[in-house]
Amino acid sequence: MFHKHSLAGTCGIPVEERRIYVDVDAKGTVDPNHGPADPWVIHWADGRSWTVESIYARREYGRAIFGNLCVEIDVCIAKQRKTVWWENGRWFVAKGSGMAATAI
Repeated sequence: MFHKHSLAGTCGIPVEERRIYVDVDAKGTVDPNHGPADPWVIHWADGRSWTVESIYARREYGRAIFGNLCVEIDVCIAKQRKTVWWENGRWFVAKGSGMAATAI
């Protein structure tokens, strides 16, 4: 398997300094070629959590074979559109995205 650098900073993907890593319960398992299953519940580090009501869009950047797959998923949380990201088995949101404001 090839290993290419992260795509952070391109295609709107947040750079490391702009990421807040979160725990996510997903429906299903990781597909080795297409990344994670759909997010179901997003857990903040302080114990708050959000239930994902629906998924608006899913975009994949990079390729699993190159080791730089990054997945952007637009979700509906409390009737608001938010974006969560997945890269290398870890979920994150962008700082300033409004995800930290209110838990459900």
